[in-house]
Amino acid sequence: MGRYLLSRAGSSLLVLLGASVVLFTVIRLIPGDPMTILLGSVNIVNPELVARTRAEYGLDAPIPVQYFAWLSHVLQGEFGRSLWTGEPVAAIVGRRLGPSLLLGLSASILGLFVGLVLRNAPMLMLVIPTFSIGLLLVFVFAVTLGILPSSGFASPLEGTEPSVPSAIAHLILPSLALCLVPASLVARLTYATVDEIEQEEFIRTARALGVPRLRIAIQHSLPNVLLPIITTGGLLVSALITNAVLIETVFSWPGIGTMMVSAVQQRDYTVVQAGILVVATAYVLTSLAVDALYVVADPRVRTPTQE
Repeated sequence: MGRYLLSRAGSSLLVLLGASVVLFTVIRLIPGDPMTILLGSVNIVNPELVARTRAEYGLDAPIPVQYFAWLSHVLQGEFGRSLWTGEPVAAIVGRRLGPSLLLGLSASILGLFVGLVLRNAPMLMLVIPTFSIGLLLVFVFAVTLGILPSSGFASPLEGTEPSVPSAIAHLILPSLALCLVPASLVARLTYATVDEIEQEEFIRTARALGVPRLRIAIQHSLPNVLLPIITTGGLLVSALITNAVLIETVFSWPGIGTMMVSAVQQRDYTVVQAGILVVATAYVLTSLAVDALYVVADPRVRTPTQE
């Protein structure tokens, strides 16, 4: 098992490296010069000042040179400073990571619970954009009923450290909006697998022999549905990561998603790069966790050469 997981980890690192190359390049192809945005129009600011500032940040070098310089610093745990504020990027990401993890964890738990309980999830949920669900929830529960806050992590009177009841109240709507679509997917895939297993010959034979239903579920059904449940769990987490940027923006949640949106608007390359690296790492870790659970649930997943 160890060799198999090490092999998967090596492949995941290569994927992460390739993703960093592509995204690093794409960021720099976005129209707009961060130095002119920071310093003002080149018609107003001295062009020599713009060129000198760009050179100070290494933005005058070819993109491959910029990438390897950035990568070497990242491997040393140094993410640079924000082009916009001058603050260390690690501090900015660290400040935003906690709210994102809190939102992701609560949405994951809620999504798995709703997905496993909600057997007949409406197919309509799978085609409605996540941000539309968020806006609808805001309109119903915040605007119309006025029972839940519409945005933010805390009320203005509490500052940046809300009380536990207030934090929970602010967390309900974004968590619900983030989990509903993945929960519908979990429900559809899980119960389709369960229904298929229930029709298998060995299940019907066990029932005919009078084997208790609980024993059938634990000894026969569960091992066969475990892998699909693990798969849907991985899909759930991946969907949460993908939709988190939209939901954080809709609810003004102070997480990685809103940080990246603001940084893209400001062309703050160093912050965007760090945010993308965090998101890509989350995807890789999710994939590795699913692979590890596969091996634990079913050792046959390993190939003979890896055992």
